[in-house]
Amino acid sequence: MSETKPNEMKPMKMVRRSVALALGIICIVLIAGLGSAMVYYTITVNDLTDIANLNKSTLWVNDTTVTQPASNYTSWFFVPKYAGYVSVHVLSTTSNTYVRLIYPSYGLNYDSQISVSTYEVSDFPVLPTPYLEIRVGNTNSVGNATETVTITYYY
Repeated sequence: MSETKPNEMKPMKMVRRSVALALGIICIVLIAGLGSAMVYYTITVNDLTDIANLNKSTLWVNDTTVTQPASNYTSWFFVPKYAGYVSVHVLSTTSNTYVRLIYPSYGLNYDSQISVSTYEVSDFPVLPTPYLEIRVGNTNSVGNATETVTITYYY
């Protein structure tokens, strides 16, 4: 039986260099993956926070000029993915102008019309919907009307 003397050390078993290298590479890959996941989720949370605070917007129509005959309108169709509101800016040649928003959502049909003067901004609430129609028209009994329209969706 061999005894270990107090000043002697037991021989240590060494890990092969290739195993140590493989473990090091695995640690680096795991740290990189964790860092990427943290960046992705931070961006996602910030994006959702902006949406919840209505800090995001999309310009749907930009200074588009339309002309209609008497008692007629022009329509645009969109698909809002989030709850928010639509802002419609209208510059018209007549005070007989209106903005109308129509869409179905959650089993209800939303239909709202606002009469506007020669220049006005109208805001409408919106919910997620498969389609949303925005009409800008005139109630003139005779004569054309020309409007310049800008529509922005805030969500």
